[in-house]
Amino acid sequence: MRPPILYLTIAFAAGLCTALNGVDLRITACCVLLGALLLQRRAPLGAALGVMLVAGVVWGAAALREQRASCAGQHARAAIVRLTDPAPGSGGVVEASVHGGPCSGTLTIRWPEGHPAHGGTTWVVAGRFLGRAGRGILVARRVRQLDSVPRGRGALRDRIAERSRRLFGARAPLVDALVIARRAELDAGLRERYTRSGLAHLLSISGLHVAFFAAWLNVLLARLRLGPRARFALGTGVMVAYVWLLGFPAPATRSAVMLALLDIARLRQRVVAPRGSVALAALCVMLGDPWAVQSVGAWLSVAAVAAVIWAGRATERLPTPVRLLAPAAAATLLTAPITAYAFGTVAPIGVLANLAAIPLAGLAVPGLMAALTLSSSWLAAGAGLCLALLDLVANAAAALPGGHFVMIAGPRAAALWLGILVVAWWLWNSPRHRWVIAARVGFVATLISWTTLFHAFTRLSDCHCLTVSFLDVGQGDAIALRSPAGRWLLIDGGPRGPRGDAGRRVVVPFLREAGATQLAAIVATHAHLDHFGGLPAVLDAFDPAFVLEPGQPVPDAGYLDFLAAVESDGAAWRPARRGDRLELDGVTIEVLSPDSAWAVSQTDINEESVVLLVTYGGTRLLLAGDAGVPTEAHLAGQVGRVTLLKVGHHGSRGATSDRWLDELHPAEAVISVGAKNRYGHPAPETLARLRGHGVTVLRTDERGTITFTVSSHGTLAITDVRHHD
Repeated sequence: MRPPILYLTIAFAAGLCTALNGVDLRITACCVLLGALLLQRRAPLGAALGVMLVAGVVWGAAALREQRASCAGQHARAAIVRLTDPAPGSGGVVEASVHGGPCSGTLTIRWPEGHPAHGGTTWVVAGRFLGRAGRGILVARRVRQLDSVPRGRGALRDRIAERSRRLFGARAPLVDALVIARRAELDAGLRERYTRSGLAHLLSISGLHVAFFAAWLNVLLARLRLGPRARFALGTGVMVAYVWLLGFPAPATRSAVMLALLDIARLRQRVVAPRGSVALAALCVMLGDPWAVQSVGAWLSVAAVAAVIWAGRATERLPTPVRLLAPAAAATLLTAPITAYAFGTVAPIGVLANLAAIPLAGLAVPGLMAALTLSSSWLAAGAGLCLALLDLVANAAAALPGGHFVMIAGPRAAALWLGILVVAWWLWNSPRHRWVIAARVGFVATLISWTTLFHAFTRLSDCHCLTVSFLDVGQGDAIALRSPAGRWLLIDGGPRGPRGDAGRRVVVPFLREAGATQLAAIVATHAHLDHFGGLPAVLDAFDPAFVLEPGQPVPDAGYLDFLAAVESDGAAWRPARRGDRLELDGVTIEVLSPDSAWAVSQTDINEESVVLLVTYGGTRLLLAGDAGVPTEAHLAGQVGRVTLLKVGHHGSRGATSDRWLDELHPAEAVISVGAKNRYGHPAPETLARLRGHGVTVLRTDERGTITFTVSSHGTLAITDVRHHD
């Protein structure tokens, strides 16, 4: 029998979700509450469910009001804040608590370069708020220190980070992630390896880390020879202090509550109800942080621990190898729809990788904590060895072909893995008769075979057209061209930053879903991160014949790393110069800019952009990169009319002049731009100029990925629009 707390928690979560989404349910809540009062004698559980539903609505409405009164909810442009973590001199994203000004709460701040700051210090920040209310980021333009003395939780985290750098050197970002949930300085390549190997949960503080901490804490407390109640009080107090240091993230809070419930049950000599403890822990998390119900981390935490509990009970009479693999397999399957929806990745190889990684992490995490606490170099050396072995496991698992799947994040990816989960559940619950199991397995194999054949047939029946897809990568550019014979050219790879890698999240899944196995060429239009940021992930997934880029020296570490990745990949490198042409199955791609003299004379990297003219079947498409009015003036009279224009520089006011539009006279134009971006793109003036010339404007922030097809007769048509969440 399932414990009533499970249903009560679900009812509370339903009401909470509804209220946080802004749905006004006051009248409905009153009716439900009245019905609960009437049913309390005949159906007490039903009445309790109604009460919890209403309680969730009320709690959510209160949280929504509190958020709207916070600095994030008011789109505050200035505040007095105390930094949670140190801010590097190179800038980046930091979290801070508000300690003064017209609002309260917490803020996510994009810290400016040239202002290194210790965690726990107090600053006045001013800038521009971007994004949705309550979920955006304050882009700080001006900062001024008010108090240089680190205080509070930020001061302790700062000291830990400083000691970590001293003891562990280059491994310090990984140590910070494992011990205090500080991931800002983690290397992108390391994140990618752990994601591919199914070990990404180790890089973010989860219930597992708190369990490691609690287990070793119990070992230490047992040696103090304290009574059970004193040991419980001291252990719980230390565990709560650790979760406070982390900032009470939902997975850690859930784990701490479950461990406390387990200890209470032992003290009272009661049997622990695993499902009930999970439900009660989830309820406590939602009471402490109502917004956790919309957190991917919270959902993954609850789903994973529920899967582990189920697997432990379902396989308790099965052979040892099955019992070892079952928890990881169940957790992977149950969390797969969530990770596919949110991140577009699922790593089944993690089932095997975790068999080695979790014991190593169980030794490494306490060792790291002890080394940081005691400032011991020999403990750091031992823990460092565990980290090295953990990294070897991640590297080996990430390198296995077929060990992970990358897809375009969103409902379609989630639906696929939800279907796989349903099929797995159906097979597991087959009657224990060989012929029934064989029949069901045969049915699933037949279904997979027919689906694969149908997918292959639809690819073969594609028209022999040129397809041009403007990918929805946010504030950046990525354009994929498919030739009539099925060869692919990629122009830019979208942005990469603290919020994600568009190459891994969007570009690679799009190309794989479309059937691409290799790239004829990659074009990096210029050395700005919103264009080349996603290309290293593309180079890692595909082997292009050559890479074309402006060929001008740029003192940017990220761009130099990209060029190093091109070299290590073995792709040929070519500088783009006016007059260069590429023939691809009847499609002509011609470089219009830059020429050698123009590239050398420019001080604005945007004006070095590779401008391409694509021609097929008499239809001409102009892809302008981030080129602005100077480049347009330089090319005046040399381009002629085009059918489709990729608007330069995301529709900024410094591009797409009237003179340019007079010459090109495009019928349609695409603007690749991120929703509510901090630059205000596209500029109203640019949109007005396009409308004034009778151009139909299509925007990726409004329509998602936009795909055009060009037939051999020159007919241009929009064939696909996909929204990416």
